[in-house]
Amino acid sequence: MMKNTPVWFKALTLALIAIMGFIAGKEFYELRHYQESVVVSPAFTEKIMLSDYLPSLKGTWGDTPIYVFDSGVPGGSALILGGSHPYEPATMLAAYMIAENISVEKGKVYVAPVANRSANTLGMLGNAYPMFYHLETPFGTKQYKIGDRNTNPLDQWPDPFVYVHYPSGQNLAYQDLRNFNRTWPGKENGSLTERISYAFMELVRNEKIDIFVDFHEASLMYPVVDTYVAHDLSMDIAILAQMNLDTFKFPMKAEASPKKLRGLSHREVGDYSIDPELAKELYAAEEFTNAKNDYSEKLKIIEKSSHQTLVVLMETLEPFIERVAGRVDEDLMLIGFDEFIQTAADKRLLFAKYDTREGITMPIDIDGRGGYVVKGAPMYYRVARHMEGTLEVINMMNLLFPERELLITYPGFHDIMEAGTKKGNEAIGDFLHDPAKSDPKRVFFQ
Repeated sequence: MMKNTPVWFKALTLALIAIMGFIAGKEFYELRHYQESVVVSPAFTEKIMLSDYLPSLKGTWGDTPIYVFDSGVPGGSALILGGSHPYEPATMLAAYMIAENISVEKGKVYVAPVANRSANTLGMLGNAYPMFYHLETPFGTKQYKIGDRNTNPLDQWPDPFVYVHYPSGQNLAYQDLRNFNRTWPGKENGSLTERISYAFMELVRNEKIDIFVDFHEASLMYPVVDTYVAHDLSMDIAILAQMNLDTFKFPMKAEASPKKLRGLSHREVGDYSIDPELAKELYAAEEFTNAKNDYSEKLKIIEKSSHQTLVVLMETLEPFIERVAGRVDEDLMLIGFDEFIQTAADKRLLFAKYDTREGITMPIDIDGRGGYVVKGAPMYYRVARHMEGTLEVINMMNLLFPERELLITYPGFHDIMEAGTKKGNEAIGDFLHDPAKSDPKRVFFQ
């Protein structure tokens, strides 16, 4: 600014900067501190915190609530994760809906609706998308966050020039040190994101979780969209579940977890969900020996374990994060209509079935239910996929591993789709509960 600029102009400029800074800061603060409500089902037994398994997380934005539903009848156990990447919000909404509606007849279920809580405290920088999306319910409008893919830089910074995955030593993209699904199996004294992964691994190992289901959403041009990705031990249940879903419910694929792509839940949780003492041995073997390059060496340790978790990651389509999408707004998140994605579909460039004109017709189930026409990728459809996909892999686990039998119920694909076909996304509200009229002991804000 020139020396002869009037004082009043300088003062006005500073005032405008201060006002814009205040407005922006207010929005950042609101997104970081906004709390979503959940009314857990009558099957609820207790709320625990992730820091119970790694005390160094206590008081950080990496600590997150986990809701436990214990039937009191010995049986299998499940850990369900939403919000590994909070810019995939159907994953968190599906986890909330499970927590609000689940009934457990046998076994125990752990639900973590927002696995990486820090990543749910900001939007993806530079993407200029809304902070929230809104759903109409019988008790008013509910507001939910649209978070980021990675841990908030306010909580973990700076990024390294190259992220070296622990314990494999594999070099990954620098920002992936803040990507919760690239830091498994975690590191006890590592970065915040590594410690979040490690704490979940401690939960899995110490509670001897039988099946671990990790919810994700994906770009329609990503080959693994609408897919189960399964660890070796879980491939049979994933393939059987995929065939059932693809034949009777909705389009679904199944893929095997790659052994040499490191840091992802479907590989690392499966390998490291072994007896705690053996897990320490496996960490050391990968860090200091050739086990990182020779999977047969890892298997020698893994196969000595008395228990190993079945691990499945599940992807569903999300136009909101598609690279070729046009305007990225709340309608794209909730309805999923986009002319550019439709053009890509017309040119057969997508790996998911997508049609905004005539829609995609779902299969007919053996009981005659089904045949729903889905246009775009509405939120209710994506949530229904996650909820039904979880039930299906648990059913297959019960079939192939009867010693891990877990008996649960909650609204499935047909329940949600029948309502959604009539009411659109308002149907989701039929499966949510009014915090103001619910038992305060079952109402939580996070």
